[in-house]
Amino acid sequence: MEIKKEAATAGKDMHEGLASLSRKEYSRSAKADFLSWMESEGYVIRDGNGKLKFNTNWRNKEDRIKSVRKLVEVMNISPLDLKNGDFFEMGLIEMLKIYSLKRGSFPAVFNALKEAYPELEINLWDIRSLNGTISKNRETADEAIRWLVKKKSGVVTEDDFKNNGVSFVLSFYNNVFDAIIFSKPDFLESNSIKVLAGKYLDKAFANNVNKRRAAISTIIKLSGSPKSVNYQSFERYGMESLLSCYLQNPIFLNNFIKPEDESKLLAWLAISDVIKDFKAWEMEDPPKSLLLNRKTRIESTVWLSSVLHKSVYRLSYADWERSGIEWIINEFYGGNHYGAIHDVMDSV
Repeated sequence: MEIKKEAATAGKDMHEGLASLSRKEYSRSAKADFLSWMESEGYVIRDGNGKLKFNTNWRNKEDRIKSVRKLVEVMNISPLDLKNGDFFEMGLIEMLKIYSLKRGSFPAVFNALKEAYPELEINLWDIRSLNGTISKNRETADEAIRWLVKKKSGVVTEDDFKNNGVSFVLSFYNNVFDAIIFSKPDFLESNSIKVLAGKYLDKAFANNVNKRRAAISTIIKLSGSPKSVNYQSFERYGMESLLSCYLQNPIFLNNFIKPEDESKLLAWLAISDVIKDFKAWEMEDPPKSLLLNRKTRIESTVWLSSVLHKSVYRLSYADWERSGIEWIINEFYGGNHYGAIHDVMDSV
């Protein structure tokens, strides 16, 4: 069946070639045509009394695909307008049961269309009969956001949500920026997220713990690793204002930190607010002057012992080296790791 676009909806369709065709009531001729086709294909046969009965259990994938596509053609509708009820009306209850089992967490009609029309790359939110269902499902909303971000190569605007049929997701969030940071997409174009942050990241946002942590989590994910996050990472995504929330942190206030390490320390405090037990010395560019505090140096040695599952007394310089923190020994113990061990012994 050739699916034609209606001019009034051409700009709103999700897929090229799919139109918002008006649904019609089932006509006797449509049912008769489909039944006739089923009989010609051998899916139904007549018994000795001339009554029709099914001659298939619908286990064959090709038979299902052919029948679903024929169903859409006979009904003269867009695939996106197919409903679970259509299977009942056309006597395909057993086929519907199979689709209910496939990818069990998804509606049967979605499974049917994904299998029958792989070339259309249909999404759950594209199916019109499911609009009421998906609008209440946050998991689907987040999937739709990630799909949109990927489709737009990370450059996302408010209009993109409407133009791509996923504006329903905003019912779960205050704005586009909130939607993106909470859905955790795999990729975001830095300038795009920076523009959104500039528009929506205000003091109220920063002071909201859940939003702040979600934004920091986004930066960590986009940076590839918490170890590589630094002050410039926050700047890259226009979120450096989040770091001001950590200026009153006791660790920042109560330690002697050299000026060049202040921004590094703030970045670490933000990371550790999201990833518990992430230590400052694990950063690729750590605030080294934090370890001017003997207590912190002792903590780093005990941490290394725990990570390596070795007694503190059995640690060697190579252990610090393999962990990438030999700078602690070089800068604070003159290159002699026994100094770090003695610090721990003295503290016991």
